[in-house]
Amino acid sequence: MLPDVLQAIFTVLAMLFRFVGLLAFGLGVGWFTLQAFKKDAWQLQIAVFLGFVGTAIAMTRFLSSHGGALGAFALGAGGALLFWGMPRKEEAEESKGSKKK
Repeated sequence: MLPDVLQAIFTVLAMLFRFVGLLAFGLGVGWFTLQAFKKDAWQLQIAVFLGFVGTAIAMTRFLSSHGGALGAFALGAGGALLFWGMPRKEEAEESKGSKKK
């Protein structure tokens, strides 16, 4: 049997690792989803989108008691979609320049 202080430390570390792990998982899933949308056929785009939404639904259902874990996944996925999904300045300027010519 562990002392109460040691058990509390392990509980806090477990919560921290769960948060960081699901943050990284959300970043990876968001990046993969965007890569499939940019390069591949529409069939794969649909499959990846449904997998992304299904993962979010499953995590909501099965991780509902761990709000921090679900929040970490949402932060990671949202961050990835915003960071890698936004057009770059150079790409936006090139598209404006090509339309004027």
